[in-house]
Amino acid sequence: MHGISQGEVMEQSTVFKSNRSQVIRLPEALALPDDVKYVDIVAVGRTRIVTPAGESWNSWFDAENVTVDFMDERNQPSERSATSSSSPSSS
Repeated sequence: MHGISQGEVMEQSTVFKSNRSQVIRLPEALALPDDVKYVDIVAVGRTRIVTPAGESWNSWFDAENVTVDFMDERNQPSERSATSSSSPSSS
């Protein structure tokens, strides 16, 4: 087991085929809670991020480095109107 940072664990495991699916064996130290029946999987290049279904943003916002007032006020660009055009209008 290799420590990544405080509270995080990294282990190696195996990937194999079962019928037409790829299966990843999760070591006991990294097992999902027993009540998790579905997961969301995000592909970022060759990396896969697996989270309990519907909880990916929850865990991100619960992280220590996210402040309570995070994005209370955000600089959101206004939506372009459907009638606006990027080309100049002809007179």
